[in-house]
This record gives sequence, C-alpha cells and structure tokens, in this order.
Amino acid sequence: MDKQDHTIIIPVDGSEHAARAVARAAELAGHLGAHMQLLHVMPAGPAELSDIPGNRSATTDADLAAKRDTANEVLTTARRGLAETVTENTETLVLDDLQHHGDPATVITEQANRTPGAIVVMGTRGLGGIRKLLLGSVSDAVVHQADCPVMVVHADEHPANTAGVQQILVPVDGSSSCDQAARLAGEIARGSNAAVQLLFAYARHPAEADGGYSTLGEAPVYTEAMVEEFLQAGREEAARTFARARTHLGEIPAGITEHELAGPAADALLDHVNDQQKPSMVIMGRRGLSGWQETLVGSVSHALLSKAACPVAVIH
Repeated sequence: MDKQDHTIIIPVDGSEHAARAVARAAELAGHLGAHMQLLHVMPAGPAELSDIPGNRSATTDADLAAKRDTANEVLTTARRGLAETVTENTETLVLDDLQHHGDPATVITEQANRTPGAIVVMGTRGLGGIRKLLLGSVSDAVVHQADCPVMVVHADEHPANTAGVQQILVPVDGSSSCDQAARLAGEIARGSNAAVQLLFAYARHPAEADGGYSTLGEAPVYTEAMVEEFLQAGREEAARTFARARTHLGEIPAGITEHELAGPAADALLDHVNDQQKPSMVIMGRRGLSGWQETLVGSVSHALLSKAACPVAVIH
C-alpha cells in the first residue's frame, strides 16, 4: 500500500507527561519515517485575553521575554529527551521547534489542521487510581477538534509499554474512520514489525443489545431460536467488518488476529486492552456506526482514552 508522509507534532510544556509523549513520538516517528515538530505554546495571560484594549497593553516586554525564555528552556529539554530516546541524530529527525502564543488547545489544533499528514502525540496527567481525561482539558479539546489522528500518552502508563510497541489493537465497526485507523495501524505495524489485533465487540443476547428492560414492565421473552439468530447476525457482521479492515491494513508481516468480544463495546474493549501482556498501542476511529452493535463514537473512545493502560490514538 502507498506510504503517506507524516509529521509528528509534539506539544511540550516541561511536564512529566509531556516528556513521556516525546519518547512515544520519537518511537512513532521512527516507525513511520516521519518528521517531528516540537511545539510549545506560551499561554496568554488574563490581561492579554481582556476585552479592554488598555488591559491588553499592560503586558510588558519583560513578561513576553520571560515567556520566551521559558519556551526556549522547554524546547531544549525536549530535544535533550529526544537525544536520549533515539540513536539517530535528532537534528535530522526534528523538522522544527515552534513557539506560539495563545490558547494551547486552539494553537495545537490549528497547527495540526494546517500541517499535511499531521499526527499529534501529547500527554495527559494521571488522576488518582483511575486515569481520566478532564472535560475541557487541552488533550481532550485537541482530540475533539483536530482533523488528524491524535495519540494520548499517560504519564503513568503501564511500565510494560515502555519497551516499544509489539502489537497494535484496532477496534473496528465498519465505519470510514475505522478504515482510516486500520490504514495508519498498517503503516506503523510494517515499520515496527508489530502484530495487529482487530477487535469487534457486540452483545451476546438481545436483551443486552436493547439495554435491558424496565423492572416496571413485563420482561420480553426471547426464544432460543431468537437468541441464536441474534448471535448469528453478530458473527456475520464481525466477519464482514474484519474482512473490510484487512483490506485497509494491507500486508502485516508479523500477522493479524481477529477477536470477537462479548458485551457492551466500552467495557469489553477496555478489559481486553488492559489484559494485554505485550507492549501495545490502540488506534481507533472516533465516528462509529449506528445499529445493533454499540458504536465507537463518544463513550467508547473516551473510555479507552481515559482508562487504557497504553497509548491510544483516535482518528475522525
């Protein structure tokens, strides 16, 4: 299959979770033969965001100089992290060091949307025992607004995943965004010699697909024939979906396996992903299909972004 030229955009702010994203991005760039852009956004202060011109002018040259000094320090640290991560000369890997001023989510999204072949790799903080993307956080905003793939890396991801990717997990549902996810997964798998798992989740009983029934009403009756017909429809849909995904994956030297998962998509996929023993990453589409199987849009992608023990890339 034709190989696309990619640019890996890595937002950095000097934090631990950004440093982990730098390491992941360097690994991804090596697999794809991609350039990298280190991007630091100097946040606008309250005075600069004011609707009153006099307040905006209160920002001093000293304030801006201090922000530029911080930006230079952050970018220097990120380059040092790249040098420790890769064996190649980082000068040949990094396309640009970029400094911008403004709202971080907006700047990152705009940079991604105007860069051909962009992939954003960014970190997010872990929160307590269960990692969670904060609604309105920078990473969450970029995932929802960027037109390109966005990979989220947790600072506290499972230690097994620091050894380099050995398998790529691709949830599929037959949608166009899942087709794109499969194409990107194929590129990365060929560059890293990783295996690919195709994952399809569907309910194993009509009542589960219907979301259960009210305890105030009469329970529907499902005959054995009805249940078997339902399961057969699920198996047939899984087979069609896997076949479609394989056409977009292309040849995978390390192999492709197919896994049908029982239960609601978010729970079934998350359990399977977090049960993996090999270093993994997830690449998934964000816009799913309606129908009797649960879609990948919204709750499913958010569940994996929030709680998966490995990096997750989402494609619109």
